[in-house]
Parts: sequence; C-alpha cells; structure tokens
Amino acid sequence: MKRPDLNILVILCAVYREGSVTKAAERLNLTQSAISHGLGRLRLLFDDPLFVRKGKKLVSTPVARRLAEEAAEGLERLEAIFDSQVTFDPAANVRVFKLGVRDVLEALLVPPLIDAMMKEAPHSTLASIHVRRSTLATRLASGAVDASVDVCLEQPEEVLSERITDEEFCVVARANHPLAGEKLDLDAYLSCKHVLVSCRQEGDAFEDAKLRRLGRRRQIQLRCQHYLAAYHAVRDSDLIATMPRRLAVMFHNSEQVKLLPVPFEIGDMDFYLYWHISRDDDPGNSWFRQRVRRAVQWREAIMHTIDLGRT
Repeated sequence: MKRPDLNILVILCAVYREGSVTKAAERLNLTQSAISHGLGRLRLLFDDPLFVRKGKKLVSTPVARRLAEEAAEGLERLEAIFDSQVTFDPAANVRVFKLGVRDVLEALLVPPLIDAMMKEAPHSTLASIHVRRSTLATRLASGAVDASVDVCLEQPEEVLSERITDEEFCVVARANHPLAGEKLDLDAYLSCKHVLVSCRQEGDAFEDAKLRRLGRRRQIQLRCQHYLAAYHAVRDSDLIATMPRRLAVMFHNSEQVKLLPVPFEIGDMDFYLYWHISRDDDPGNSWFRQRVRRAVQWREAIMHTIDLGRT
C-alpha cells in the first residue's frame, strides 16, 4: 500500500458524492463488490471506517470528508493534464465548471452564462463560488476553480488575466429623500449617512479610497455584505448608498428609489478574468472562459438597451 491505486480514490469520491455504494457503482460502471473492496482497502490504509450508515444513506466521517475533498482537487488536476490535448465537445461532456465571482457581478453574469451553458453544454453544471483573494492562485492551480472574475489583483505570473469589463458607479437614495430632487454635490453627499457594502469585516470600500485622496470621509451608518441588502435599506430610510450602476439599474424601481450621479471623480472599477497558465490550452477551460466573456458582452448590451429606453 505504499503506492496505492489511484482508482480507490475515485471510488472514495464517488461514494462521498452519492452517499451510497449502489449509486457510486452505477456512476463508475463498476460492481458493488468492487466498490466495497476499494473502500475496504482505504479503511485499512487510513485506519478509519470512512463511512457510517444512517438509515439508507452513508455518512462520511471527518477523515473521509477531508480525503474526498483533497482527492477531488488532485484528480481533477490530473484529469486536466491528460485531457489537455483532447478535443472538448460541450454537448457530450459531463463536467462541473467552477467560477469564482463576487456579488457585484454574480447577479449580472451568472444568468446569461448558465443560459448559454444549458443550450450548449446541457450535461455540465455551473458552480458560482466565493474565492478569497489570498487563495486565488492556489485554487486556480489546483483546479478547485476553473476561472475567476474580480477586480485588478496582483497575482503570480502563472495566473493569467485579461480585463473583461468595468463598472460605473451611482448614488442610490429613496425617491422622497430630501436630496433626491436636488443636484447632489459633495458636501450634501457627505452630510448623509451611508451604507458601505463589503464582504470584509472592516476596511474601506472602493468609493472610500477615492474620497480619501480628496481628504474627505463619509459617515457609515450600516455595513453589509450585499448590494441588494443595501438597496432595500436605502429604499426604506434616509440612508444613501454608492453602488455599481448596472446593478442598481437591475434592482431599480423609479417610484421608490432614485439613481443619482456620484458627486466626485470616482472613476470606473475594472474587472478581470483570471485563470491558471496550466489551463490556458485546455479545450474545456478555454470554452468556458469564452462563454464568460460572451455573458459579459450580452449583459452589457442588455443594460445599454435599458439605458436607451430610459433616456
């Protein structure tokens, strides 16, 4: 057992996903006895029961959970190595594509992306996941994430990137807010209490960094994780929020909320598509990256049409 057969790790992952020897056997096109034999070898190797029966389902032990999650990443990376020169057929392929994306773009990007995938790759699935920026390079290298969309980040040279879109900002206030009918200047903006949106527990947001260059600060009354929560908080109070304009347009109800221009030079926030150099020539990864680009283009065209209809 110093050099165990990698197939027993495949068996482990299948039982972990399915919670059943029978279903794992069907998934791998093996007999149930082959699955049981493979699990027996793993139990001896790791000195752990790995799975315990609860009713009709097999529940993994902490050891099995750790092994399965680590093995899945390693097996996917090996698969990518051997499949790198194989032609990718999206219509026939069965694969989970994992996209790292933050909530700023998830609501805009995921709907057109999954729509395209359902048409072109009906047997594949999409997982939209949160990836900590500090672990992005590692997750891309291991295959735990196929690609990621985020702001401009300093990454090692083995992480490739390209700019795919930018986001303009606006100020959101309730329709009958005292400042909603006036031209919002910087002093009026700073006199209000604000909603700051960030997944981090502390620190400034994009707009705060821009204000700091002007030697100014705003009053934060609410810090929350998602723009939709900020939008609803603003709608029902005298708070205001600074947020990506396309996201605000998607949420927008003109009878309840007004979208106002930002009263200082905030600029646009650039977003980049990231992937690992080892996946650069992988046909499946290349296909997926292209669908992400097209989803961005489609959403931008839709938003442009909406803007024209409101002008």
